[in-house]
Amino acid sequence: MAEDNDDLMSLDFTAPGAFDTPPEEPVAPEIPPPPRPPLPPALEQAATLYAAGQDLEAMRRLEVALKSGEDLDDAAERVWDCLFELLQVLGRRPAFESLALSFARRFEKSPPTWSGALEGSHTASESSGGRAHVSLSGVLNAGIGEVLKQTMKLAATSTLVRMDLAKLVDADNDGATLLMRAIAALKRAKKEFVFGSPEHLAQILAAKLVPGERSHEAMWLLLLELYQQAYRQDAFDEAAVNYAVTFEVSPPSWEALPVSAAAASPQQAAAESGTEGFALRGQMLGATAADFAPLETALNGREEFEIDARKLARIDAASAGALFEVLARLHAAGKKLSIVGLNTLVTVYLETLGFTAVAQLRARPI
Repeated sequence: MAEDNDDLMSLDFTAPGAFDTPPEEPVAPEIPPPPRPPLPPALEQAATLYAAGQDLEAMRRLEVALKSGEDLDDAAERVWDCLFELLQVLGRRPAFESLALSFARRFEKSPPTWSGALEGSHTASESSGGRAHVSLSGVLNAGIGEVLKQTMKLAATSTLVRMDLAKLVDADNDGATLLMRAIAALKRAKKEFVFGSPEHLAQILAAKLVPGERSHEAMWLLLLELYQQAYRQDAFDEAAVNYAVTFEVSPPSWEALPVSAAAASPQQAAAESGTEGFALRGQMLGATAADFAPLETALNGREEFEIDARKLARIDAASAGALFEVLARLHAAGKKLSIVGLNTLVTVYLETLGFTAVAQLRARPI
Protein backbone atom coordinates (compact mmCIF):
# COMPACT_ATOMS: atom_id res chain seq x y z
CA MET A 1 0.00 0.00 0.00
CA ALA A 2 2.87 2.37 0.85
CA GLU A 3 4.38 1.70 -2.58
CA ASP A 4 1.06 2.58 -4.17
CA ASN A 5 0.98 5.82 -2.22
CA ASP A 6 4.51 6.59 -3.34
CA ASP A 7 3.47 6.01 -6.95
CA LEU A 8 0.49 8.32 -6.57
CA MET A 9 2.60 11.00 -4.89
CA SER A 10 5.07 10.82 -7.75
CA LEU A 11 2.43 12.31 -10.03
CA ASP A 12 2.39 16.05 -9.67
CA PHE A 13 -1.33 16.82 -9.71
CA THR A 14 -0.63 20.39 -8.65
CA ALA A 15 1.29 21.28 -11.82
CA PRO A 16 -0.55 24.11 -13.58
CA GLY A 17 -2.59 22.87 -16.50
CA ALA A 18 -2.18 19.20 -15.59
CA PHE A 19 -5.81 18.50 -16.54
CA ASP A 20 -6.23 21.24 -19.17
CA THR A 21 -7.06 20.43 -22.80
CA PRO A 22 -4.10 21.25 -25.02
CA PRO A 23 -4.63 24.75 -26.38
CA GLU A 24 -5.74 25.16 -29.98
CA GLU A 25 -3.55 27.02 -32.42
CA PRO A 26 -4.55 30.69 -32.37
CA VAL A 27 -6.53 31.79 -35.42
CA ALA A 28 -5.55 35.13 -36.79
CA PRO A 29 -8.57 37.39 -37.13
CA GLU A 30 -9.55 38.24 -40.67
CA ILE A 31 -8.52 41.80 -41.31
CA PRO A 32 -10.91 43.58 -43.64
CA PRO A 33 -9.36 45.64 -46.41
CA PRO A 34 -9.04 49.32 -45.62
CA PRO A 35 -12.06 51.32 -46.76
CA ARG A 36 -11.69 52.96 -50.14
CA PRO A 37 -11.54 56.74 -50.00
CA PRO A 38 -14.71 58.35 -51.33
CA LEU A 39 -14.68 59.25 -54.99
CA PRO A 40 -14.79 62.94 -55.85
CA PRO A 41 -18.24 64.12 -57.00
CA ALA A 42 -16.97 64.92 -60.50
CA LEU A 43 -15.85 61.33 -61.04
CA GLU A 44 -19.05 59.78 -59.68
CA GLN A 45 -21.23 62.11 -61.73
CA ALA A 46 -19.27 61.56 -64.94
CA ALA A 47 -19.38 57.77 -64.55
CA THR A 48 -23.14 57.88 -63.95
CA LEU A 49 -23.68 60.13 -66.97
CA TYR A 50 -21.62 57.79 -69.12
CA ALA A 51 -23.62 54.77 -67.93
CA ALA A 52 -26.79 56.60 -68.97
CA GLY A 53 -25.42 57.21 -72.46
CA GLN A 54 -24.71 60.91 -71.91
CA ASP A 55 -21.12 60.86 -73.16
CA LEU A 56 -20.83 64.55 -73.98
CA GLU A 57 -22.18 65.60 -70.60
CA ALA A 58 -19.76 63.22 -68.87
CA MET A 59 -16.85 64.67 -70.85
CA ARG A 60 -17.82 68.23 -69.99
CA ARG A 61 -18.17 67.39 -66.28
CA LEU A 62 -14.61 66.07 -66.15
CA GLU A 63 -13.27 69.00 -68.16
CA VAL A 64 -14.86 71.42 -65.70
CA ALA A 65 -13.34 69.53 -62.77
CA LEU A 66 -9.84 69.76 -64.23
CA LYS A 67 -10.04 73.35 -65.47
CA SER A 68 -11.61 74.72 -62.30
CA GLY A 69 -9.17 72.95 -59.99
CA GLU A 70 -11.76 70.93 -58.07
CA ASP A 71 -10.41 68.97 -55.11
CA LEU A 72 -9.88 65.47 -56.51
CA ASP A 73 -7.75 64.07 -53.67
CA ASP A 74 -6.00 60.85 -54.65
CA ALA A 75 -8.36 60.29 -57.59
CA ALA A 76 -6.88 63.01 -59.79
CA GLU A 77 -5.18 60.61 -62.18
CA ARG A 78 -8.34 58.52 -62.49
CA VAL A 79 -10.21 61.65 -63.56
CA TRP A 80 -7.64 62.21 -66.30
CA ASP A 81 -7.89 58.55 -67.35
CA CYS A 82 -11.68 58.74 -67.61
CA LEU A 83 -11.44 61.90 -69.70
CA PHE A 84 -8.96 60.20 -72.04
CA GLU A 85 -11.41 57.32 -72.47
CA LEU A 86 -14.31 59.65 -73.20
CA LEU A 87 -12.36 61.58 -75.80
CA GLN A 88 -11.43 58.28 -77.44
CA VAL A 89 -15.06 57.11 -77.41
CA LEU A 90 -16.19 60.41 -78.93
CA GLY A 91 -13.49 60.31 -81.59
CA ARG A 92 -11.97 63.64 -80.52
CA ARG A 93 -8.36 63.07 -81.36
CA PRO A 94 -7.10 66.70 -81.32
CA ALA A 95 -8.50 67.18 -77.81
CA PHE A 96 -7.00 63.82 -76.78
CA GLU A 97 -3.54 64.83 -78.02
CA SER A 98 -3.77 68.20 -76.27
CA LEU A 99 -4.78 66.51 -73.03
CA ALA A 100 -1.86 64.08 -73.40
CA LEU A 101 0.61 66.98 -73.42
CA SER A 102 -0.97 68.45 -70.30
CA PHE A 103 -0.94 65.02 -68.62
CA ALA A 104 2.80 64.58 -69.31
CA ARG A 105 3.57 67.96 -67.74
CA ARG A 106 1.27 67.35 -64.77
CA PHE A 107 2.36 63.82 -63.86
CA GLU A 108 5.83 63.74 -65.44
CA LYS A 109 5.26 60.40 -67.16
CA SER A 110 4.14 59.09 -70.52
CA PRO A 111 0.47 59.78 -71.30
CA PRO A 112 -1.96 57.27 -72.84
CA THR A 113 -1.82 56.96 -76.61
CA TRP A 114 -4.65 57.22 -79.12
CA SER A 115 -6.03 53.86 -80.21
CA GLY A 116 -6.85 53.71 -83.91
CA ALA A 117 -8.81 50.52 -83.28
CA LEU A 118 -11.71 52.57 -81.96
CA GLU A 119 -11.86 54.85 -84.98
CA GLY A 120 -14.36 54.14 -87.72
CA SER A 121 -17.37 55.32 -89.65
CA HIS A 122 -21.06 54.60 -89.17
CA THR A 123 -21.73 51.15 -87.69
CA ALA A 124 -24.77 49.02 -86.90
CA SER A 125 -24.77 45.93 -84.70
CA GLU A 126 -27.06 43.78 -82.58
CA SER A 127 -26.78 41.59 -79.50
CA SER A 128 -28.46 38.60 -77.92
CA GLY A 129 -30.50 41.12 -75.95
CA GLY A 130 -32.60 41.80 -79.05
CA ARG A 131 -31.56 45.43 -79.45
CA ALA A 132 -29.95 47.17 -82.42
CA HIS A 133 -27.24 49.74 -81.87
CA VAL A 134 -26.26 52.30 -84.50
CA SER A 135 -23.25 54.58 -84.06
CA LEU A 136 -23.03 57.52 -86.46
CA SER A 137 -19.74 59.40 -86.77
CA GLY A 138 -18.14 62.02 -88.97
CA VAL A 139 -20.54 63.69 -91.40
CA LEU A 140 -24.23 62.83 -91.72
CA ASN A 141 -24.48 62.73 -95.51
CA ALA A 142 -25.43 60.38 -98.34
CA GLY A 143 -22.84 57.91 -97.05
CA ILE A 144 -25.24 56.96 -94.25
CA GLY A 145 -27.34 54.93 -96.68
CA GLU A 146 -25.52 51.63 -96.27
CA VAL A 147 -25.61 51.61 -92.47
CA LEU A 148 -29.31 52.52 -92.52
CA LYS A 149 -29.96 49.47 -94.73
CA GLN A 150 -28.25 47.33 -92.10
CA THR A 151 -30.30 49.08 -89.42
CA MET A 152 -33.58 48.22 -91.11
CA LYS A 153 -32.56 44.56 -91.30
CA LEU A 154 -31.62 44.53 -87.61
CA ALA A 155 -34.82 46.34 -86.66
CA ALA A 156 -36.90 43.49 -88.08
CA THR A 157 -35.86 41.26 -85.18
CA SER A 158 -35.05 43.91 -82.55
CA THR A 159 -37.19 45.34 -79.79
CA LEU A 160 -35.31 48.65 -79.74
CA VAL A 161 -33.11 50.64 -82.10
CA ARG A 162 -30.71 53.15 -80.57
CA MET A 163 -28.83 55.67 -82.70
CA ASP A 164 -25.88 57.41 -81.05
CA LEU A 165 -25.11 60.82 -82.51
CA ALA A 166 -22.32 62.14 -80.27
CA LYS A 167 -19.55 61.44 -82.84
CA LEU A 168 -21.13 63.46 -85.65
CA VAL A 169 -19.29 66.64 -86.61
CA ASP A 170 -21.43 67.89 -89.50
CA ALA A 171 -24.58 67.14 -91.52
CA ASP A 172 -26.17 67.96 -94.85
CA ASN A 173 -29.64 67.68 -96.36
CA ASP A 174 -28.94 64.36 -98.10
CA GLY A 175 -27.99 62.70 -94.82
CA ALA A 176 -30.99 64.24 -93.06
CA THR A 177 -33.29 62.98 -95.83
CA LEU A 178 -32.06 59.40 -95.48
CA LEU A 179 -32.25 59.49 -91.70
CA MET A 180 -35.80 60.87 -91.76
CA ARG A 181 -36.83 58.07 -94.16
CA ALA A 182 -35.40 55.52 -91.74
CA ILE A 183 -37.25 57.11 -88.83
CA ALA A 184 -40.50 57.04 -90.79
CA ALA A 185 -39.98 53.35 -91.58
CA LEU A 186 -39.37 52.55 -87.92
CA LYS A 187 -42.52 54.42 -86.92
CA ARG A 188 -44.61 52.57 -89.53
CA ALA A 189 -43.27 49.27 -88.22
CA LYS A 190 -44.08 50.42 -84.66
CA LYS A 191 -40.48 49.89 -83.62
CA GLU A 192 -39.18 51.70 -80.56
CA PHE A 193 -36.16 53.86 -81.27
CA VAL A 194 -34.14 56.35 -79.29
CA PHE A 195 -31.35 58.82 -80.04
CA GLY A 196 -28.21 59.12 -77.96
CA SER A 197 -27.09 62.78 -77.60
CA PRO A 198 -29.89 64.22 -79.79
CA GLU A 199 -29.10 67.79 -78.73
CA HIS A 200 -25.60 67.46 -80.16
CA LEU A 201 -26.90 66.95 -83.71
CA ALA A 202 -29.65 69.51 -83.08
CA GLN A 203 -26.97 72.15 -82.40
CA ILE A 204 -25.21 71.25 -85.65
CA LEU A 205 -28.43 71.53 -87.67
CA ALA A 206 -29.69 74.70 -85.98
CA ALA A 207 -26.47 76.49 -86.84
CA LYS A 208 -26.94 75.70 -90.54
CA LEU A 209 -30.62 76.63 -90.92
CA VAL A 210 -31.80 80.18 -91.67
CA PRO A 211 -35.50 81.04 -91.24
CA GLY A 212 -36.92 82.36 -94.48
CA GLU A 213 -34.45 80.53 -96.74
CA ARG A 214 -36.54 77.90 -98.51
CA SER A 215 -33.99 75.09 -98.54
CA HIS A 216 -32.80 72.09 -96.50
CA GLU A 217 -36.34 70.99 -95.60
CA ALA A 218 -35.20 67.54 -94.42
CA MET A 219 -32.78 69.18 -92.01
CA TRP A 220 -35.64 71.26 -90.58
CA LEU A 221 -37.76 68.14 -90.09
CA LEU A 222 -34.88 66.25 -88.51
CA LEU A 223 -34.26 69.17 -86.16
CA LEU A 224 -37.87 69.01 -85.00
CA GLU A 225 -37.58 65.24 -84.46
CA LEU A 226 -34.43 65.70 -82.40
CA TYR A 227 -36.05 68.34 -80.19
CA GLN A 228 -38.88 65.91 -79.50
CA GLN A 229 -36.41 63.15 -78.65
CA ALA A 230 -34.62 65.54 -76.29
CA TYR A 231 -37.91 66.64 -74.67
CA ARG A 232 -37.19 70.27 -75.66
CA GLN A 233 -40.71 71.57 -76.29
CA ASP A 234 -39.69 75.22 -76.07
CA ALA A 235 -37.03 74.78 -78.78
CA PHE A 236 -39.45 72.63 -80.81
CA ASP A 237 -42.17 75.29 -80.76
CA GLU A 238 -39.78 78.00 -81.93
CA ALA A 239 -38.34 75.83 -84.72
CA ALA A 240 -41.84 74.70 -85.78
CA VAL A 241 -42.96 78.31 -86.26
CA ASN A 242 -39.81 79.13 -88.26
CA TYR A 243 -40.30 76.03 -90.39
CA ALA A 244 -43.96 76.90 -91.07
CA VAL A 245 -43.12 80.47 -92.08
CA THR A 246 -40.21 79.36 -94.26
CA PHE A 247 -42.14 76.71 -96.21
CA GLU A 248 -45.61 78.31 -95.92
CA VAL A 249 -47.24 75.30 -94.24
CA SER A 250 -49.03 74.66 -91.00
CA PRO A 251 -46.56 74.28 -88.11
CA PRO A 252 -45.97 70.70 -86.94
CA SER A 253 -47.45 69.89 -83.53
CA TRP A 254 -45.59 68.60 -80.49
CA GLU A 255 -46.21 64.93 -79.73
CA ALA A 256 -45.27 63.90 -76.22
CA LEU A 257 -43.07 60.82 -76.27
CA PRO A 258 -43.43 58.17 -73.56
CA VAL A 259 -40.52 58.08 -71.13
CA SER A 260 -39.37 54.48 -71.17
CA ALA A 261 -36.56 52.66 -69.44
CA ALA A 262 -35.00 52.12 -72.84
CA ALA A 263 -34.96 55.82 -73.64
CA ALA A 264 -33.08 56.62 -70.45
CA SER A 265 -30.60 53.84 -70.98
CA PRO A 266 -27.57 53.62 -73.24
CA GLN A 267 -27.37 50.92 -75.84
CA GLN A 268 -27.71 47.15 -75.80
CA ALA A 269 -27.00 44.16 -73.57
CA ALA A 270 -24.57 41.45 -74.55
CA ALA A 271 -23.34 38.61 -72.40
CA GLU A 272 -21.36 35.69 -73.75
CA SER A 273 -20.69 32.53 -71.81
CA GLY A 274 -19.04 29.22 -72.49
CA THR A 275 -17.96 26.08 -70.78
CA GLU A 276 -14.70 27.63 -69.61
CA GLY A 277 -15.75 31.15 -68.67
CA PHE A 278 -18.20 34.01 -68.76
CA ALA A 279 -17.73 37.30 -70.58
CA LEU A 280 -19.45 40.68 -70.55
CA ARG A 281 -19.17 42.63 -73.75
CA GLY A 282 -20.56 45.42 -75.86
CA GLN A 283 -23.09 47.98 -74.69
CA MET A 284 -25.29 46.45 -72.00
CA LEU A 285 -28.81 47.86 -71.82
CA GLY A 286 -31.70 46.63 -69.73
CA ALA A 287 -30.24 43.20 -68.99
CA THR A 288 -32.05 41.05 -66.43
CA ALA A 289 -30.96 38.33 -64.03
CA ALA A 290 -31.75 35.80 -66.76
CA ASP A 291 -29.02 37.29 -68.92
CA PHE A 292 -26.49 36.53 -66.19
CA ALA A 293 -27.79 33.05 -65.34
CA PRO A 294 -25.05 31.38 -67.46
CA LEU A 295 -22.53 32.77 -64.98
CA GLU A 296 -23.68 30.34 -62.31
CA THR A 297 -23.36 27.48 -64.79
CA ALA A 298 -19.90 28.63 -65.81
CA LEU A 299 -18.74 28.46 -62.19
CA ASN A 300 -19.03 24.68 -62.37
CA GLY A 301 -18.30 24.24 -58.67
CA ARG A 302 -15.28 26.55 -58.60
CA GLU A 303 -14.79 28.69 -55.52
CA GLU A 304 -12.84 31.42 -57.34
CA PHE A 305 -13.89 32.78 -60.71
CA GLU A 306 -12.96 35.59 -63.10
CA ILE A 307 -15.52 37.37 -65.27
CA ASP A 308 -13.96 38.68 -68.48
CA ALA A 309 -14.97 42.31 -69.12
CA ARG A 310 -12.25 43.30 -71.58
CA LYS A 311 -14.83 43.94 -74.31
CA LEU A 312 -17.44 45.59 -72.10
CA ALA A 313 -17.86 49.17 -73.33
CA ARG A 314 -20.68 50.27 -71.03
CA ILE A 315 -23.26 48.94 -68.58
CA ASP A 316 -26.41 50.82 -67.62
CA ALA A 317 -28.19 51.02 -64.27
CA ALA A 318 -30.72 48.26 -64.97
CA SER A 319 -28.06 45.81 -66.16
CA ALA A 320 -25.72 46.65 -63.29
CA GLY A 321 -28.51 46.10 -60.78
CA ALA A 322 -29.29 42.67 -62.21
CA LEU A 323 -25.61 41.72 -62.24
CA PHE A 324 -25.17 42.89 -58.66
CA GLU A 325 -28.00 40.63 -57.45
CA VAL A 326 -26.37 37.59 -59.04
CA LEU A 327 -22.92 38.45 -57.69
CA ALA A 328 -24.29 39.14 -54.20
CA ARG A 329 -25.93 35.72 -54.10
CA LEU A 330 -22.74 34.00 -55.22
CA HIS A 331 -20.66 36.02 -52.76
CA ALA A 332 -22.97 35.01 -49.93
CA ALA A 333 -22.42 31.37 -50.95
CA GLY A 334 -18.67 31.84 -50.42
CA LYS A 335 -17.59 32.39 -54.02
CA LYS A 336 -14.65 34.71 -54.66
CA LEU A 337 -15.41 36.62 -57.82
CA SER A 338 -13.37 39.06 -59.88
CA ILE A 339 -14.39 41.21 -62.84
CA VAL A 340 -11.26 41.73 -64.89
CA GLY A 341 -10.36 43.97 -67.82
CA LEU A 342 -12.84 46.75 -67.03
CA ASN A 343 -12.40 50.16 -68.58
CA THR A 344 -11.86 53.03 -66.17
CA LEU A 345 -15.31 54.60 -66.54
CA VAL A 346 -17.14 51.33 -65.93
CA THR A 347 -14.89 50.51 -62.99
CA VAL A 348 -15.74 53.82 -61.34
CA TYR A 349 -19.44 53.34 -62.03
CA LEU A 350 -19.49 49.88 -60.47
CA GLU A 351 -17.64 51.23 -57.45
CA THR A 352 -20.35 53.85 -56.96
CA LEU A 353 -22.93 51.03 -56.89
CA GLY A 354 -21.07 49.08 -54.20
CA PHE A 355 -19.75 46.26 -56.37
CA THR A 356 -16.51 46.08 -54.37
CA ALA A 357 -18.52 44.43 -51.58
CA VAL A 358 -19.31 41.40 -53.76
CA ALA A 359 -16.44 41.17 -56.26
CA GLN A 360 -12.94 42.39 -56.93
CA LEU A 361 -12.80 44.95 -59.73
CA ARG A 362 -9.66 45.01 -61.88
CA ALA A 363 -9.35 47.75 -64.48
CA ARG A 364 -7.26 47.48 -67.60
CA PRO A 365 -4.69 50.14 -68.42
CA ILE A 366 -5.95 52.74 -70.86
